[in-house]
Order: sequence, then structure tokens, then C-alpha cells
Amino acid sequence: MMRCLSSAAAACCGRTFRLMSTEAFVLSLEKVQHQLSVSERKQDLILHGRQLFENETLDDIHTAWNPVVAGKICHAATQLRISPTKGQPFGAVLELSLTPEATDATDASSLARIAHSCLVLRSPQLYEILFTYIRKLIAVAPTLDTVSCAVLINAYGRAQVHHEELYRALCDRAAIVMRDQRTFIAHIANVAHALARVQYFHRDLFLVLRDQAERQASQGPPLVAVTILDGFAEVGFVDDALFTALEQRLIGEVHDLPAPLMASLVSCLAKAGRAPSALFTACGERIVATGSIFDSNSIARTCDAFRRANVAAEEVFGTLAERACKVVTDFRVDEINLTLSALASFDLFDGELFPLLASRFVSTVKQGGFVNPVDAAGILASFAAVQERSDELVHVCTQLLSTHREAIDGMTLVQSLWACIVLNVRNEAQQNLLQCLTSGAVALPDESTAAKESKVALDRLLTVKKAYGFK
Repeated sequence: MMRCLSSAAAACCGRTFRLMSTEAFVLSLEKVQHQLSVSERKQDLILHGRQLFENETLDDIHTAWNPVVAGKICHAATQLRISPTKGQPFGAVLELSLTPEATDATDASSLARIAHSCLVLRSPQLYEILFTYIRKLIAVAPTLDTVSCAVLINAYGRAQVHHEELYRALCDRAAIVMRDQRTFIAHIANVAHALARVQYFHRDLFLVLRDQAERQASQGPPLVAVTILDGFAEVGFVDDALFTALEQRLIGEVHDLPAPLMASLVSCLAKAGRAPSALFTACGERIVATGSIFDSNSIARTCDAFRRANVAAEEVFGTLAERACKVVTDFRVDEINLTLSALASFDLFDGELFPLLASRFVSTVKQGGFVNPVDAAGILASFAAVQERSDELVHVCTQLLSTHREAIDGMTLVQSLWACIVLNVRNEAQQNLLQCLTSGAVALPDESTAAKESKVALDRLLTVKKAYGFK
């Protein structure tokens, strides 16, 4: 059933909308989905599918809504990568899915499709959907199948919803159903990654994920293998057999890795303490050969990974520093901090890069961009570590830190004051920072806490205590 809006209404809207029954809309979507699987005209079909979502209005959705219909529409929306805010059908389905009646009626499979679509499409209603269904999911968790388990854990974890009871229920079930030999390796990767995002370690489930990932180590694209390694490293479950299997597989694919994936790989190897490996060495060689393809984020994460691994690969740092000079205007403040901190930790001063990144940082601050005080302290300390003074950088950093002095933690304050000592900074902002410690407004960290962070942190704390007479 299809009826056109009146010409007057269409003129008011500036575009022609059509009223369509929900049944006809779903049939149209299913036709597009079928054609996508058999036709080579994929771009045309995707465009047509998106236009259905943007131009059609479901006149009977309030009476036609049911969990199966909602699941089908959301699944198609995900497949077509629609805009979640354009058109009526997708938004109407989500609104109706939030009613108490819908919450009671919706089955787990349909909910998985709804939640997944909200996550992938970045729907403004993502968190409302996720929070609305928490109690329902806890109740039905023992009935979930493999795919629903994986999709729902992925949705809640990637959205960083923290709810221990929910994860316990979902993971208890996943530890059973994901033993199925037919479980896709992509689901293994997504679940490991999602749980790592919320730092939820369920030993029984991770043992199942380990066994499945090791069995399917050769399956899936490199992204899947790196995602699994990263998830396991993040929760601290570094299984030697699993890591060895995936590392051996990836060493033959290093030449095909794009820069962001290379950065993720060296980062998770450093996190897992697997830097002294053939794969880490191969990554370094490849970075030197392909440094010209790295963007600012990949540069920063790669530099930070080598710092955390304590691998002073001067050729790698030199290549990335040279590339960073060419993309300096793309750097965010946190990326500037990671890059400079890594170089400074090995006493590697680049006479071109340091001033360029300092200028980029100062420009960002003056333009009113957000700056985390931790990053400002880190950048200032990096210049101090290589004993390079930039008066404008010192002024901007100390002013910013002074402004936020009561909101920063003790170690950040120590980092800032240590830099001021090394660079011989004595200004009003520095005095304000010192006053925070002497007045007790910010507690001075104890030596054991600093030592746990790093030997460098402990040395800097001792320097500050000695210079300012703290006991």
C-alpha cells in the first residue's frame, strides 16, 4: 500500500515523501538485500536502499511493529549503513522498541539486531536502547544463541557500558555456546575486544575464546588476528600458545598491514611484553620502509609502543619523526604528548620536529581547543628531558596547568614541577603549582606509588622533593 503526500505538504517539506505500509517497506528492503547478494551493481542498490529509508514514511508502524519487523528493519539499516537521523522508518522503529510493551515482547535475536544497528550507525538512541534492555537481557541470558551472545557483548562493551551483573550473565552463557566449532572467528575477536574495552575478564569465556582463536589462527583478515591479540593483552591474559600462533601467522602479512593496523599491532605486542620477538622486529623494519604512509595517530601510537617496550629503535623513530614533520598540522594534543614523550624517553631530540609540535600545541591552546592537563605536563616534561627550552611553550603549559591546578593529580603536578626545575622556570604559574603541594591541596605521591609507575617517575619525584624541601 503506497500513497503520495499532498502536493502542498510535499512543497512544505521541500521533498516528496511517500506513505508506505510497513509490510511493503520490509518487502522492498528484502528485495534490495537479495539483489545485493547476487548483483554487481552494489553501489546503485545501496543508494536505492538508503533512499527508501530517507523518503518513505511508514503510516502503520504503530500497529505493525513487532520484534521480528524491528529486527529486519534494523538489520537492513546496518547493512546499508544509513544515516540514523535521516528519514522516519529507522527512528520510528527505535522509539517503539523502547516502550514497556516492546521490552517485554522483544526476543534476544531481534534485540541483538536492534542494538547492533544502533552501535554501528552511531544512533543518538544507542544508550537509551542499551540501558532499557539490561534487566531483560539478564533474565533471558541463559537462552541466548552464539550469534546473539557475541553481538550483544560487542554492543555493550564497545559502547563502554559498565554493568557487572549483565556481563556475568552474558559471559556465563557465551562460555557455553561459543564452544560451538561453527563460531565465526570475527565473533571471537569482537567479544575479546569488547570485554577489553570495559576491562571485564571472565576466565571461563576467555579460555573458550583462546581455544577457538588458536584453532582458527589462520582464518580471517589480519585485522581479526590483531584485534584478538589486543583484546587478550588488554585484560592481561597473555597465553603463549595463542600469541605464538597468531604472531607466526601475522609475520607473513606484515607487508600488507596499513599504518593504523601496524600501530595497533606493535602497541598490543608491547602491552603483552612480546616486544623481543621476530614479529616486533619485522614490524620495525616495515615501519622504516613505509613511514611515508603513517598518519599522526599511527605515528603517535607507534612511538608510544616502542617507548613502552623500551626498544630504542633510532631508525624507526627517525623515520616517524621525518614523517611527523610533514603532517604536523594533523596532530591532536594527546598525539603530540605521546610522540614527544617517546622520543624524550630515549633522549632523542629532533631539532625540526620538537619546535614544530610545540608550535602546533600552542596554536591549539590559543584557538580554544580542549587540552588535558596531563598532556600539557607530559609535553613540558618532554622538552625538559631533552633540555630544550621554548619560552612560549613554557608560558602556555604553566599557565594552563596553573589554571587547572586543583583538578590535577599529584603525579601530574610532580611532572610539571620537575620540568620547571630542569628548565629553570620561576614564574607566577609555577609558584601556584608549588603552592598546591605545600598547602596540601594536592597530595604528594608516595615513593612506592611513583616506583610502580616507572623508574623515571620515581626519579622525578625524588628530584622535586629534594629541590623544594619535601620530606
